[in-house]
Amino acid sequence: MSDEPAAPSARAMPTSARVSVGVLAALAALLLLSSLLTALAWDAVVDAIVDAQTDPDRAEAATVVRLNLVQSVVFGLLTAVSAVFLARRRSWARWTGLVAAGLLGLITLGATLLTGGIAVTSMLVLVLCAAAVTSLLARTTAAWAQGGARSRSAG
Repeated sequence: MSDEPAAPSARAMPTSARVSVGVLAALAALLLLSSLLTALAWDAVVDAIVDAQTDPDRAEAATVVRLNLVQSVVFGLLTAVSAVFLARRRSWARWTGLVAAGLLGLITLGATLLTGGIAVTSMLVLVLCAAAVTSLLARTTAAWAQGGARSRSAG
């Protein structure tokens, strides 16, 4: 046993890592809740898309809804897994969260630019993705996550 205090990375989760975990969890909750609501109101969502089209095609609208649903579930699960395992100091979870939040942000931004308008939920997703990427790239988050990998392999 050593009388030296533990290194900061071994003690408590730094603020940047807490923000990362919280934002990833918020993204997961938002995406999975949105997926659940879309699945429960499937016909109403498809009908809304059909009504908004100039040349209505129900099959095409259903495909769009299905793709959006799959995207929300996949990114929701990725961010949930990343949040859970980052809190357990798994360095791979930091990278998984970074890729998921970065890709989701780019997809959302691209869709926003293509449609020419921004919904409140899209704006929220963009802000959460930016916060996730920023906090996951923070040196303190990286050092803390890497410290967990070293301490597990050493012990």
